[in-house]
Amino acid sequence: MKIYYIGSPEVFTEGASAIHVARMCEAFSKIGEEVTLMLPISSDRIDKFFSYYGIKKNFKIYPSMGFLKGPKRHFFHGVSSFFKVLTLGDYDCIVTRNVTFAFLASYLKNNIIVDIHHPPVNLFSRIAIKRFVESKNILKIICNSEGTRNAIDKESNKKFQVLNNGVNIQDFKPNEEYIKFKNQLNIPIDVKVISYVGNTYKGRGIEKIIRLAKDYKNIYFLVIGGEKEDNLKYKRLITEQRNIFFTNHVPHVEIPNYLMISDILLIPYDSDFTIKGDQVASSFSSPIKLFEYLSAKKPIIASDLPSFVNILKNNKNALLVNPDSYKEIKDSVQILLDNPEKREQLSNEAFELSKDFSWENRAKKILSGLK
Repeated sequence: MKIYYIGSPEVFTEGASAIHVARMCEAFSKIGEEVTLMLPISSDRIDKFFSYYGIKKNFKIYPSMGFLKGPKRHFFHGVSSFFKVLTLGDYDCIVTRNVTFAFLASYLKNNIIVDIHHPPVNLFSRIAIKRFVESKNILKIICNSEGTRNAIDKESNKKFQVLNNGVNIQDFKPNEEYIKFKNQLNIPIDVKVISYVGNTYKGRGIEKIIRLAKDYKNIYFLVIGGEKEDNLKYKRLITEQRNIFFTNHVPHVEIPNYLMISDILLIPYDSDFTIKGDQVASSFSSPIKLFEYLSAKKPIIASDLPSFVNILKNNKNALLVNPDSYKEIKDSVQILLDNPEKREQLSNEAFELSKDFSWENRAKKILSGLK
C-alpha cells in the first residue's frame, strides 16, 4: 500500500507530536507499506530527523514549504501539502494530523484518515471535524483517547476509532550500558532514582517532585525534559538541594537511558494540567511517556485522571493518586520504597500491558479494513 503521511510537527523540540509522526511512519513501513512523509523541514536536515528520533530510514521524506516554527506552521504546511498532493501520482491512502490539509483534501481527494489528538480549539477545527464526519472521502477519524472521541463524537459515528499512542518495546531492554550511564550522571550505583519525563509547564506537578526531593534527601530525583525557561523558575527554588536535577530538553533517543536507571517513575499531573495553548487536557491526553514507562518495567505513580485510568489500574500496574494531594503521592513513594515485592508486581504487570501498545499494532489497526 502506498501511503502519503502529512505531518506538521515542530521538529527537534520537546514536543511529542514529532515523535508520534516519526514512529508512525516507521511503523507503517515496518508492516510493509510504502510511506512518503511530507514535513516542514529543510532538505539538509532530513538525515538528522532519522537520527534524532532514533528511527530507521525505511520511508521517504518530502521537505515541503511552510513555517518551521510557530502556530502558522500547521496552516501553511497544510495548504502547501494539499497543492503538492494534487500533482503527485497514485496513492492508496493518506494519513494526516494536519486539520487544514484534511479539510481541503476532503473535497478533492479520497481515502483519507485523520489522526486527532485533542478536541477542537477554535471555530475552524470544529467546522473541519463536522466536515470529516460528513465527507465520504474521509475513511476514518482516529482519536488518541476516549476523552478526545467523547469531546467530538456526539453520535457514535462509525468513522471514529480510538487508538492510544504507542511504544517501541525493544528500546527498553536492560543491559550494562545503563549502569555506565548512571555513573556518567555521578549517581552512586546504590542510590535510588525517581524520575519524571516531559514538559515542565503549568500543571505538570513539578512542585510535588521538588517537595519529594526535600523529604527524601537520600534519593536522587531526575526531571528529564522541559524547556530552559520553564525549568529556570524551578531551579531558583532548589538552590540548596543537591538531589534533584533538571536536564532540560534531551533527544528522544536518549530517554530509555534515563528510564532504565530509574527505580520509580512519576506522572504527577495536577487536575488542571494543560497542553500548550492553555487547553486543560486531563480528560483526553495520551502522553507517549506513559507507554514508555510501561515498557521500562518500572513501578509507576500517576495522577488519578480520566486520561490515565483508561489505561492504568490502581494497585495492578500502577499506583494512582489524587492529583491535588501531595500526601498521597508521598505515601505511594514510601509504599514502593518499603515493599520490593510491590515494586516487582507493578513493574511486571506494567510491562505485560505495554505489549498491547506497539506502534506497529497501532499502524495495523489504522489500516484495518482498507486492503
